Amino acid sequence: MGLTNRGIVWSLLPSLPLDFLNTNRAVKWLQGQGLGYHYQTLWHDVSSAFQTYNKAPLQREIASNEIIPKDLFIEKDYRNPRNYYYYGRATFEDPLTGELYDRNYSLYVNRAMSDEELTESAYWGDLLESSDPERSWKVVGFETVEASHKWGAPY
Repeated sequence: MGLTNRGIVWSLLPSLPLDFLNTNRAVKWLQGQGLGYHYQTLWHDVSSAFQTYNKAPLQREIASNEIIPKDLFIEKDYRNPRNYYYYGRATFEDPLTGELYDRNYSLYVNRAMSDEELTESAYWGDLLESSDPERSWKVVGFETVEASHKWGAPY
């Protein structure tokens, strides 16, 4: 089974010269290459890529105790019932050894939060729980790499 046009477009988006194109020109170029699909879906996919390219670096400059401003959130369409998605580097502490481990991690949450709030939040849930209380890991840091807001949902 081969890739769909949408799968091919998603694989091409990171390599498009996003700093020279705008969403409409990129959509027309992709359609000209025979990679078109439902226009609104294609436009939304390309728009999300442009937003990520333009906004994610600015999001990383926000201080860990500040919430990312609304105009810097990337608007994405996803099925999770929560309105915000954070992807970043989480630092975990092993309670037995005290060693720290970094891991890429993503969270869906109900409201906009700072990195400090995400570190302290209850959204880590089952990931950290253990049947042995001494073995329960602790989140000691979270650094946002990319933050998204559910397209069409209230802020």
